[in-house]
Amino acid sequence: MRTITRRDATAALLSSLLIVPAARQAQCQAVPEPPRRVSITLAGGSVSAGRLHLPTKTPAPGVLVVHDGFGAIPELDRIGELLAFDGFAAVIVDLFGGKTARDDAAAAALADALDGAMARVALGQWFDWLRSREFCNQRLGSIGFGVGASHSVPASAGARVSATCLYYGRVDDPAERLHDIDGKIIGHFAERDASITATTRLDLELRLKRTQRDFNFHVYPSGAGFANPRSANYDRGDAALAWNRTVALFKPACGLTPWAR
Repeated sequence: MRTITRRDATAALLSSLLIVPAARQAQCQAVPEPPRRVSITLAGGSVSAGRLHLPTKTPAPGVLVVHDGFGAIPELDRIGELLAFDGFAAVIVDLFGGKTARDDAAAAALADALDGAMARVALGQWFDWLRSREFCNQRLGSIGFGVGASHSVPASAGARVSATCLYYGRVDDPAERLHDIDGKIIGHFAERDASITATTRLDLELRLKRTQRDFNFHVYPSGAGFANPRSANYDRGDAALAWNRTVALFKPACGLTPWAR
């Protein structure tokens, strides 16, 4: 249970950590499966929509991908494709009812307007939906970005989730709630993040250590949004490194061999 800065990584590691190895990347790009549109009905009749990416072999572990303030933008389907290629059934969840942002300022406004209680209820139902599908093998994971991580992490509590990932998300929930997260946790944070400061991150570390959760945090010399191509802080190298670290944790945690797909 420790925090690792990107400066700890050697040049050789950085050069070897591509989003997928070159030969497999070409194959993945050659045969992308279009996502299926899926939805669930929440209490009161409102509908939460998503886009489903399926792997070649099922049943498979299911992963919820929860957007940041930019919304469920088409760029997230690339993540869905990569997860499917690596053997996961991935759902890109839309918490904004179809709204998306073009820049960081608009994304911040959308994030501030999100009903957090509704988001957590929706994510809990999405976990239940995934687990009930024939294509899911009962193993679950979640990958949340920004405001999505703020709600996907606590939503994992009690949902029997094998792996939880957060990208530059603020998690203020008490240790008692975080104690109910069953699986491994990986976090990616930005040094130049004005909202999620080192103090904020260390406070979350202390709460997780108090509950004896299995976690690893990584810090990158970027700003918040470094994994989102629409953000002014997007950094391709940091995004690739964070993604490979995430997949390296998720595959064994969810019962997949390193090259399963």
